[in-house]
Order: sequence, then C-alpha cells, then structure tokens
Amino acid sequence: MRFALCLAAAVAVSLALSTAVQADGLVRKPRNYLGSLEERGQEAIIVFQEGKEGSKSTEDLILKIRVEGEAKNFAWIIPFPSEPKIAKEDPKLFQELFAYVQAKQTPKLAKTGAKSAAPAAGAATEAKNVEVISRQVVGDFDIAVVRENQAGGLNPWLEKEGFQTLENAEDVLDFYRKKKYVYACIKVASAPLAKQKDIESSPLRFTFSTGGRDGIYFPMKLTGLQSKPFDVNLYVLYRFWLNDKLSKYGYRHRGFELSYRDWDSPQCEPNGGKAYSLPEEDPFLKGYGRLFPNVTKLCQKLHPGEKYYLTNIQAFGLKPEDVRAWPDDLWLFPYYTSRDFVPYDAREGGPAVGAWAEVKK
Repeated sequence: MRFALCLAAAVAVSLALSTAVQADGLVRKPRNYLGSLEERGQEAIIVFQEGKEGSKSTEDLILKIRVEGEAKNFAWIIPFPSEPKIAKEDPKLFQELFAYVQAKQTPKLAKTGAKSAAPAAGAATEAKNVEVISRQVVGDFDIAVVRENQAGGLNPWLEKEGFQTLENAEDVLDFYRKKKYVYACIKVASAPLAKQKDIESSPLRFTFSTGGRDGIYFPMKLTGLQSKPFDVNLYVLYRFWLNDKLSKYGYRHRGFELSYRDWDSPQCEPNGGKAYSLPEEDPFLKGYGRLFPNVTKLCQKLHPGEKYYLTNIQAFGLKPEDVRAWPDDLWLFPYYTSRDFVPYDAREGGPAVGAWAEVKK
C-alpha cells in the first residue's frame, strides 16, 4: 500500500552535484537539475508522553519517505515547536505496525466490543536572519536545525546551503516564524535513486517538547506548497484514545478517518492502556508480540513500563490549497468525555490555540 504522505514540511535541495525532493508531499527540481524526482510516500509513528508535575509533554515523531526519480540525493525540511533530538530508527517499525493492525482487524476481532478510554485528567545566540542552532550527522543524514528570525531570511540561507528556495511561501514561513518554530534541514547523500525505482529513506526519530500539555503535534501546512492531492497515514501510541469527532477538536474535522485503535477486552484493565514494552504479559497483546519485536524494543528504549493505546488514522486526497489555508498544523487531543471541554493546549496561551482562534479560555 502506498501513501503519498505529507508528514513534514520539506523543500528541494541541491547538494553541489546532487538533486532534491520536497518531502512534505511537495516535490521540486533542484537548482541546475533537469531530471525528474517525485515523492511516492511517507508514513509516521508518533509516541506521545504527556507532561507530569508541571513538565512539558514530549513527543517522538518517526518519519520516513518514499521517492522515485533519476537523482542520487534528496533532502527535506521539517518544522518543529522546539529543537529536536534526532536519531535513526529501524524501518521494520512500520512493517510491524502494519502487520499488527491487519491481524487485529480480522472479522472475529473486529466484532469485539470496545470501551472508551478516559483521558488523563540552548544558550543565547546573537539574533540573525537565520539562526543555526545545531549541526550533526546522523547515519547517512547531514542535519542542520535552524530558526528564521526575520522575514525573508530563510530563502537566502537555503540557497547558500544548496537548497532550492521556497517560492510563494511567505504566508507559511511567516506562520512558523511568528511561532518561533525551528526547521530540521536534512540532506540525504547516500541513497541513490535509479530511474523508475522506488527508494525508501531510513526513518529518523525526532524527540522534542511540544511546548504544551495534551496536544500531539504533526506538521502539515507546508504541504500546501505542492500541486497534487496527498494522503497521510499516522500510527499514534498514546496513553488514551484520541478525540475523533466528539467535539470540534477531533481529527475527523480535519479530514482524517479512523483505521484502527486498540480497545479494552473483558480481560483488560478498563482504560489501562496496553503494555507494548511487555506484550506477552498483556492480555490484549499476548500472542501478537511476535509481530512487532522492534516496536517493543522502541517502547522499552523510550519509556519502559509505560502503557499506550495504538490509534491508526488516515486521510486520503487532501487538497494542498485546503491544508495551506488551515490556521495551524494538525493537533490531536485526548478523548475527553465532555463535548464542551476545551483541550488545555487549545486554550489561550497554549501552543495549539491558533487552530481555534475563537477559543478564549
């Protein structure tokens, strides 16, 4: 199954003799490149850890893309609310979650009743047009994390670094600059692309603070810079269910549909989550752990002992012009049982308040 996903906001890049892809569903030719290059798909895994005792929430966003073309290199740019820590992950994570969801969606299990899960009540730098916060090499990736401090600053920096500039993107860049977001600018120089051959990049994990409490962040707005409709496929591991359509803060109102989510069987602790780090000791996951050994290792590495509900949501045929017009990126929230409850991060002062400008408190 292919997903032409817009998981991150990406731009084309030329690495001297290299070529580029705009990985947020927007594919563009690099400077001095006459060949073709097209993004074929992206997927994402999100592991969300809600902040405790006044601390900010942390999110692990694992991204990969699929590209096709006649280039030898490609790159992309991804916006984040704060500077991310970056590491490589195993591409088998995506295969395993797909296999697990397929196994749980058999007719026998699909008829099992589900119970609702109750939600849980750097050093200063001289200001420049573009502030380079950090540079690092992660496996085959050369990564710079930057912040645009002044209007018109990012494109000259991109051109200097070999990236193709973003055309007609002032509104989107202004949006991220006013929110003081950073961009992870990633050059991929070791994944040769053969003509008419698909190449999947090694997944990268970005760990960052969302700046809030209950909002799960996913970058979308730069997708509006591409020309064709796109699909999105997200796997979310979170302690509780996600709001689907209970209130206007649900993902259904952003064009997403539920593909799968874990439920509570009679043997489960109600609203207790699932032990993905010890699946064979969990009544719901027992017998399925063999399908996702790398997912288990990931949960043991990131948050050992924590429990989650897996939710798989998808959107198909999203129009770039519609997404570009969104007042904010995609924010996902817990399934609060009251229709009138306003998520904490959608309130005044919260990182997601811009998506619902009419909300004052």
